[in-house]
Amino acid sequence: MVSKLDLYMGGRFLKMIGMAVASFVVIFVSVDAFEHFSRWVDRDVGLGTFLRYYYYGLPYVVVLVMPVAVLLSSLFLVASLSKRNELVAMRCAGISIPRIFLPLVVVGLLSSLFVMVVGDFVVAEALHSQAMVKRVEIENKDPVNYSSRSNFAYRSVDGSILEIGHYNGRDKVMTRVSIEWFGDSSRVERRLEARKMWWSDGAWIASDVVEREFGPGGAVLYNSVDTLVVEGLSERPADFATRQKSPEEMNFFELQSYIERVRAAGGDTRGDRVELYLKILFPLSNLIMVLVGAPLATRNPRSGKSTSIGIAIFLAFLFFSLVRFGQTLGHKGALDPLLAAGLADAVYLALGAFLLFRAGRNV
Repeated sequence: MVSKLDLYMGGRFLKMIGMAVASFVVIFVSVDAFEHFSRWVDRDVGLGTFLRYYYYGLPYVVVLVMPVAVLLSSLFLVASLSKRNELVAMRCAGISIPRIFLPLVVVGLLSSLFVMVVGDFVVAEALHSQAMVKRVEIENKDPVNYSSRSNFAYRSVDGSILEIGHYNGRDKVMTRVSIEWFGDSSRVERRLEARKMWWSDGAWIASDVVEREFGPGGAVLYNSVDTLVVEGLSERPADFATRQKSPEEMNFFELQSYIERVRAAGGDTRGDRVELYLKILFPLSNLIMVLVGAPLATRNPRSGKSTSIGIAIFLAFLFFSLVRFGQTLGHKGALDPLLAAGLADAVYLALGAFLLFRAGRNV
């Protein structure tokens, strides 16, 4: 049952998080705007373009700063309760530390769900829209026409890399094409160069082909043919005529489907599975920051705001460093993808459990 105390704690915590996020957003936008101020002036950027550019970047900034905001707010709130002896009064009324912190945990869980939804379904498209505002309205370039474009690279689901001189989506033809296939050690095992490739009867046909296969001892097998059916390329014309998203840009379901396609094509899915698990585990950092910040504030309730800010920045920096460390190990195959994605969460969850146990004994 929700009590007045729960509403009081949860309401104050939500207000603090909102103020912290707003402050971080203002700081981020101000610093970025001043850094590019001369560029804005030189390109005569109008107020509307300026506002659209940062509006589309807003979801990314919110998702990025939310764990720090939650951690800082939990430190501030519990420290404030301790200084005014409200925490002691609650304990004297027979309320345990875990029960006192329950409203904060609920808010932390809700913020995790919010970040999970925004990060999965909003951020990628918003960043793409921001890039288009920069390209078209600020740099005065033409919008990218994916159905007819030149000089671009494309990563196939099997891990091969295509470099394409020009692609004509209407005729399903590409010219000046080179394709490289890689082995387990990221060494090029096969390279195909073609003057022209076109789609016919469900397959890619290449003309004026030069094909090389590289052996482990440095031996090279060379083959030159007039026409060749390209094996091992599962992409269809529509795939080249649309914007290719990186695994970081895909939502959970898109990435899950992409991993299945890569696995079916015989590609390496380790790095992609790390990104898949991070889409669930990284947003949980908001909840975990509550479990760390709230009990940590009870250990030194007389510390000032500057101390709390310093602790929050240090813990956030350490958390993001662990996320990047686990991500790197997962992509390289040194850790299981699930363990790599959850490394930072596991460390901070253990830290939070320890601090909560100490807080229950000391307060």
